[in-house]
Amino acid sequence: MSEGVARFTCPFCGAGFAVPKTFVYATCPYCGTTFRVDKPEAQVEHYLFSVNFDKNAAYKLVKDFTLLQVGVAEDFEHSTEFVSAYQYFVPLYIFEVSVKALCKGEKVEAGEEKVEIDVHGGEETAYVITPATHALPAGIPQGYSFPARGRRFFKPSVLKDGVYLQPSLDPEQVFSTVKEPYLRKAISEAQIACGSAYEVADSSKYIGLAHYPFWLTKYRYRGREYAAVVDASDGTVLYLEYPISTRKRAIGLAMGLATTLFAGLVGGAIATLLTKSFTPGLTGGAIASLPALVVSLQTFAKSKGVYRFKPSEEAIFAPVR
Repeated sequence: MSEGVARFTCPFCGAGFAVPKTFVYATCPYCGTTFRVDKPEAQVEHYLFSVNFDKNAAYKLVKDFTLLQVGVAEDFEHSTEFVSAYQYFVPLYIFEVSVKALCKGEKVEAGEEKVEIDVHGGEETAYVITPATHALPAGIPQGYSFPARGRRFFKPSVLKDGVYLQPSLDPEQVFSTVKEPYLRKAISEAQIACGSAYEVADSSKYIGLAHYPFWLTKYRYRGREYAAVVDASDGTVLYLEYPISTRKRAIGLAMGLATTLFAGLVGGAIATLLTKSFTPGLTGGAIASLPALVVSLQTFAKSKGVYRFKPSEEAIFAPVR
């Protein structure tokens, strides 16, 4: 055992291999068995989400999505060429949350008898998939909702297919954090239904570890490289760099200059009517329109546009994910 590295013998196939001591989990590169580094005897369910879009399909998605962006270069479709595609497998934890806050049983009259019943004060269930590391590749936003469909058992062959990221967060701590809002909501509902006379029943469980695929795609337009990040499982474009049209940049600048001039002239005309002096109004109008001019200048200076997927837009895709 060298400094920072520990050697393990796979509890399933008996093969020996080394992993950094900082790893939370180790995956045997020969048979794919995954286990906790601090508990080698405890095997962990390990899943892999399907790669439904290969690098060529991902590049096509990038090109098609770029053509939808406002201000994209007119000759984009015919002046781009593929450069590279790297596949990232991001580690996730899968949890099933099931918490109940039950009102304590009380005796009520039912006909001539008294029976004890339990009243559901609050109940919350959810299937939660959350990153197992804070070190997400650039372009994958915090709060991204990972689709729950299409997972299968992990195969060690993917270790050679791309950049395989290791989980770095303690699953127990993540589980506690994940459950907290559901637990609070169930208790809040119980307090409304039965005051302080309730009992919490928690049957939540840790399902296992999974890896989710993304493509980091690069392409070239007129000698300059641009990058994009694509969900390799469902095809969502998460991050996109694209060339902006020179003509549209010039139009934007011209409009900014025209707005500044128009505001100055209008301000001058109004000031002339009120004060019999044209200069103060012209100056005030020009100053008021400076923000618009600055925005136009900044837009003209940029040759690259950037799109970022917002998790708040997730509801658009929810029915098909």
